[in-house]
Amino acid sequence: MGGLLLAVVLVLAEQWIGAAAVALFSVFMAYWTSPLRAGEHTPLATALARREVGTAIVLWAPGDPHSSRLQVAFRSPREDVVWVNVHRDVQAQQLLAEHGGAEALPLVLVGEARRPRATAGELMDLQEAERRGA
Repeated sequence: MGGLLLAVVLVLAEQWIGAAAVALFSVFMAYWTSPLRAGEHTPLATALARREVGTAIVLWAPGDPHSSRLQVAFRSPREDVVWVNVHRDVQAQQLLAEHGGAEALPLVLVGEARRPRATAGELMDLQEAERRGA
């Protein structure tokens, strides 16, 4: 809302290019942080059933800044990272609640290890540790 308000102020000041840029950025950020953004999703039951050694299952939520950071870090699809949108999976919501709720997002599962609020580096460290242990 603040960005769109700034765009209106820029229009009133006849700063058309700035207003357009701020408005476009605001609309993009509203979409990116919206729970309506689908993103990648695999049901948790499916992800658990087909995981292999070193596979990371990431419970994430649209609108969560930590989840967004992790998704940006892994832009290209990877076979060893499975994304589970907690807004679309009741079983994932229950698992997340057991590990601290929304404060734990993104929650990374690698083998028996659970890492709340995981970073990209922590996710890769967990995968490497499981591969070495297997």
